[in-house]
Amino acid sequence: MRLSQKLALSLATLLEGSLLAGCVPAQQVSSYRIALRVQSDSGRPLGRARVLFEGRPAGVSDERGLVQLAVSGSEGSNVKLAVECPEGYRSPSAPVAAVLRHANESDRHAEYSVLCPPIFRTVVIAVRAERGANLPILQLGREVGRTDGSGAAHVVLKSPPEESLELTLDTSSNPALRPHNPTTRFRVGQSDEILVFNQAFNLDPAKKRAGAARARGPIRIQ
Repeated sequence: MRLSQKLALSLATLLEGSLLAGCVPAQQVSSYRIALRVQSDSGRPLGRARVLFEGRPAGVSDERGLVQLAVSGSEGSNVKLAVECPEGYRSPSAPVAAVLRHANESDRHAEYSVLCPPIFRTVVIAVRAERGANLPILQLGREVGRTDGSGAAHVVLKSPPEESLELTLDTSSNPALRPHNPTTRFRVGQSDEILVFNQAFNLDPAKKRAGAARARGPIRIQ
């Protein structure tokens, strides 16, 4: 084959390839619906959470914790949705990774869930102090409650998860009680909870006798 024929054949091959490449359709961009469900705890919807797509506001969760989004992209591509939780709740450290796909009859739209846990947990401590009526309940030296005439009380505290709480029953008003100023430590979990502080007191026999003698007062000698 002559050189001119080879050159003509090569040019024809290149031209054919270019024409075929031009016939390949470009990747289509369209709009996809995504639902994002925001909860503070499992089963507790959270409103007022902001969702960002590519750094721009895309929606806010309603009272059901639901955000309906319309996101543009290519079929099967991955997008990232950043969630900013409302004040008092911790935003997730990583965005939600969503896959764009067309809806069908059995699945109207893709739905994803995200948690915005509270920064502080509510802890209710039920105090039961046998023989410990009218005692102050202290936390870090501050009175946060007081037992009633039966020695019972309820203390409500706020604390970050995984922190320790320490409560003390102050017996300084009744020095006959044993033990003196008992203290109990609690570990705060990842959810709101009710804890129990049970404490039984005994009376110091010497203090009890001294108190009884003072109660009788002076004895008249005839």
